[in-house]
Amino acid sequence: MLKASPALRFAYPYEEFTDHTRAMRTVRRWEYTSRFGYLGNVQTSRAHTARVVEYFSDSYQDSQEAVYKADLFLLICDYIGRHAPLFSSKNLIDQSGDNHFSVDPALLRAIHYVFAGAPGRLSMNPKSILTLALAFKAIRPSV
Repeated sequence: MLKASPALRFAYPYEEFTDHTRAMRTVRRWEYTSRFGYLGNVQTSRAHTARVVEYFSDSYQDSQEAVYKADLFLLICDYIGRHAPLFSSKNLIDQSGDNHFSVDPALLRAIHYVFAGAPGRLSMNPKSILTLALAFKAIRPSV
């Protein structure tokens, strides 16, 4: 993962985060990046990271903000991937055949809330995230 200075914190509202998740549908098809060169249609973790870094670098004038938000975005993606079986068993994630996830908005909001509120906190218990997601879902079923 990229490393942003822990002293640097940029606001990363949920709405901005969801805009980025929607953009990934297009970004994951990029075959070429100006920073990393030709990637082709490979969908490895390394290629995904390169595409994300390119996207965020193009999206923000401040390079430190771009790195911070790219890192946070990648941490969230990694967390979802690592805990997909648990979240899937609770019907909060559907996995397509091409290793892409459809994540329930309540779960996405819960994970974003925790990670954006406490960057670098990698040890969050997934059951606690699940509890928060279910609470979001109960409060606003159409989060």
